[in-house]
Amino acid sequence: MASEQAALNALPADADINGISDTFNNPAQMFKILDKNNDGRITNDDLQLLLQQYGITGIAAKIVSKYLFDQLDANDNGSIETSDLANAANILWKLFQQKQNTLNQ
Repeated sequence: MASEQAALNALPADADINGISDTFNNPAQMFKILDKNNDGRITNDDLQLLLQQYGITGIAAKIVSKYLFDQLDANDNGSIETSDLANAANILWKLFQQKQNTLNQ
């Protein structure tokens, strides 16, 4: 399980958090975007690919996607359902705010 601190450290300060948050604000639409193979599942790899589109790349994408996946997989079944995506924007926004606070200290 990726820790919040690891995700916070990995999150680039210049990531497009507004774009990510806007994308996650509609869980049903977000699910369709992430579920590219239409198997009804979203995996950690799917989240990682999305984060890369918003400037979170390399090892940072791997760490942040793992943290986000662990937070969202509410029933621990190894995949994310539409209902699990409801808190995604809040989780990412909280991480980004913590990152900004750390940089401003």
